[in-house]
Amino acid sequence: MLAAPLLRVRTTRNGSIVPLFCTRDEETGLAKRLIQEFEAAWKKRERKAELDDRIAEVESEYNRDFKLVRGLCALLERRCTFESATVSTATTISAATTNVTLVEPAAVRKALFEESSRRGFALTDMERKEIIDIVASRLHLSADAIASIMWSDLDDNLILEKFDAIDAKSLVGWYNLALVQTLLFNCTKLEFSVSGGLNWKRILRRVKRLGLMYYLQQEDHDKSRKRIVCSIEGPLSLFRLTDRYGTALARLLPSIVVLSKGSEWRINAWIMRRTMEGKRTLYEFNLSDSEAPSLLTDPFYYYYNNNNEGSKRGEELQLSPDYFDSAVEEKFARRFEAAAAAGWKLVREPDPLIVSDGRALIPDFMFEKYGKRVYLEIVGFWTPEYLERKLKKLADIIIGNYNAGQATDLFIALNKDLACSNAVLSSLSFHLIPKERLILYGSDAVPIKPVLDYLKSIDKETAEQSISNPNLKAELDRAKDVISIDEIVIENKESNCPSPLPPEVVMKIALRDHGDRYMEVAGTHLISKEKAGRLESLLACIIKFTDACAVLAQNEIPELCQAELVSKLGYDVVWQSMDPGSAVIVKKRNEKKESDAA
Repeated sequence: MLAAPLLRVRTTRNGSIVPLFCTRDEETGLAKRLIQEFEAAWKKRERKAELDDRIAEVESEYNRDFKLVRGLCALLERRCTFESATVSTATTISAATTNVTLVEPAAVRKALFEESSRRGFALTDMERKEIIDIVASRLHLSADAIASIMWSDLDDNLILEKFDAIDAKSLVGWYNLALVQTLLFNCTKLEFSVSGGLNWKRILRRVKRLGLMYYLQQEDHDKSRKRIVCSIEGPLSLFRLTDRYGTALARLLPSIVVLSKGSEWRINAWIMRRTMEGKRTLYEFNLSDSEAPSLLTDPFYYYYNNNNEGSKRGEELQLSPDYFDSAVEEKFARRFEAAAAAGWKLVREPDPLIVSDGRALIPDFMFEKYGKRVYLEIVGFWTPEYLERKLKKLADIIIGNYNAGQATDLFIALNKDLACSNAVLSSLSFHLIPKERLILYGSDAVPIKPVLDYLKSIDKETAEQSISNPNLKAELDRAKDVISIDEIVIENKESNCPSPLPPEVVMKIALRDHGDRYMEVAGTHLISKEKAGRLESLLACIIKFTDACAVLAQNEIPELCQAELVSKLGYDVVWQSMDPGSAVIVKKRNEKKESDAA
């Protein structure tokens, strides 16, 4: 993206606005000349002021359009690394040790000004030289070094240390793309369409990652087919945060026009600009794959070389699984994972949900278990109109029976801190969304309790249905006295039962079918009541808890079950100290044996 004053466009009488793309060989030659000037300045390690002089000379020769020269140079400067000059001073500590310290320009200026303040203003060249000599001696530098680095960190004095070379055609393609990005920074609305399901999925995920406000709808393309159009609110539709939002919108453009090469695509945008008279006027901007210039690239997203071989330079940046669109989403995901929600799988940005009218929605998160899915949509940026459309879409998804007769479980988290006005909440159609599905959050933290409570209710409901389901049978070896939960097989006689079942449900079904013979211990094992009776007799003559555990271990009772089994057999563990060897077991008073109750 370029600075607004460097934008080159023309407007038409019918209200259209068109960027002035670089399409001529002469402009490609200009790009090549500028690249050569940057490379020459880099090889000579010239100061930025000297580089600017080179550019000014080219600009004077190419007096047709100074904005083009400066725009190309602005992009080339992003591939440059400028650094201020520093010098090192060596201090001898001993015959074998020398301490080398880098002296920064700011430190030199500070020392000079402090010395000048002590001595008084230098009114003559002699007094100035004396101050420089004193500071040079103190910093172990020469007077010439002091004079040369004193202002070396100013912009004009920075040295070109590195230049990432680029070919002329890539620079022209980058410039053409930057023109469109700069133009869209002042749009009120953007609409685009692409062909191909994979393109849609990739672009919509990019839209979501950038946090842009969007909605999808189907439009008649021709008599034979319809096309999906994505509408995105422009930066000028917001009351605040317009710069950050505009930058996010500009970052989306390469995904549409560069990475969809070989596919059909179209962009329509409405651009707000001021006329020469200062009047704000709305223009329409249209661009498609058939109208776009042949050179349209972004070196940060898409590279190519003539042979399509060699180093791998060209493809969309791949985001790691740990990448999040915002700190809000990352914080929610981390807290949810830390809560250990009993086997619920957290999926980021699942497949789109299709609304009954043909539009689509990609929620931020999906929670999956038992084959059931619960979705969460987090809304950051929003305007009243955008949120109204979003709420209607979400209501359609939540309460509509359009997906094989099944409604979709979906929560919406709304950032109340980014409201466009204080009165907006009272004017929106919140009645379309069930109150329990709407989560208002602030301070960039979405509460996880409403979601966890709902997931737990599904766990409870599923457990109750499974336990009372006669088609689910627990199969186990009744000849064994100790059975791990992993050895229990649930026979499922109907296909619509959730699978796999969580361990706690498996255990309850096993007790339902085999509770006459077994008791449950620690939620992980079944122990026969007959064996429990024998173990109770063995514990009758034991005092120390460690001895009791040893007896249980000899009888194949797992370590994690031993403490609870002691309690179920009617004993309390009394701790004398932190040392397990001092703990004793005492028979419970006036209580029935828990083994009998089980």
